Formats: sequence, C-alpha cells, structure tokens
Amino acid sequence: MDYHLERFRPSRSRKDNRTLLHRSKRALQRLGIRISRAFSGYQLSSYTDGEREAASIFRQMIKDPENDLLTSPLSGKYYLRSDRRHMLLVLGNRTLNIVNHVYGYTVPLSIKTDTQLQLLFLREVEKRRQDMENEFASNVRHSLKTIAEKLRKGE
Repeated sequence: MDYHLERFRPSRSRKDNRTLLHRSKRALQRLGIRISRAFSGYQLSSYTDGEREAASIFRQMIKDPENDLLTSPLSGKYYLRSDRRHMLLVLGNRTLNIVNHVYGYTVPLSIKTDTQLQLLFLREVEKRRQDMENEFASNVRHSLKTIAEKLRKGE
C-alpha cells in the first residue's frame, strides 16, 4: 500500500528543497525584522525640523578643534563644550540637550540620528587621540635622536 502512495506523490529534487528552505528562512527573517522595528521605535519617516536643526548644530560644533569633547562611560553621554560660544551640547538617551547661559533645549532624536551623531562624536575623539599620539611620538623620536647625538659627541 505504501508503494502506491509513493507512486502518486510528486517527488522533489534537491534544488527544490533548497529553494523552499531558503524562502522559509527569508520569510522568517523578514518577520523578525518587522517585529524588531515595531518594538524598537524605529522610524522610517522623515526627520522633524527640530531634530534636523539640532543635528546640524552638533555637526557644526564638532568640527571646531577648540571645542572640548568629553564622554561619560557610566551614563553613556557625550559632551561637547564650546567656551567661545558659551554652549554645552549633551548627547545621550536619544536626546540632544543644547544649553547656553540664556536658553536650554532638549530635542528628542530618532534612533538613526542618535546613532549617527554618536558615531560622528566617536570618530572625532578617535581622530584627536590619534593626532595627539602622533605628536607625542614625534617628540619622543626627536628627543631620542638628540640624546643619541650627544652620546656620540661625548657630551
């Protein structure tokens, strides 16, 4: 009896099985992405005007090499301080706080904007760290050459 059932059941090739498996995995992946976005507050919509302006201010301020950059590992906040402009920008908890002696604004940020600004901040800190390290390394090399020359001359 099993023989007769097998005879009428269409057989699948290996390629068909792989295609079916691939499509099933892909459908589960799409479902997982939709669920993840639904619960994370991921925004596909355009930025608000306040968010766009605050991000623009942050980008302009971080370009100035005279501004101080500080991080707080415990709170996860990033601080950008400008003594010349008397401003402090605090990035953290998906908000950007812009504080002056006269005003203070708290601008909520989308996940995407928050991530972009954090990466921009970290890249700038890394760039400044590398410049500082190179400067000190060049001073050390210069000092070592001076010491070596003094020893050769017998001073």
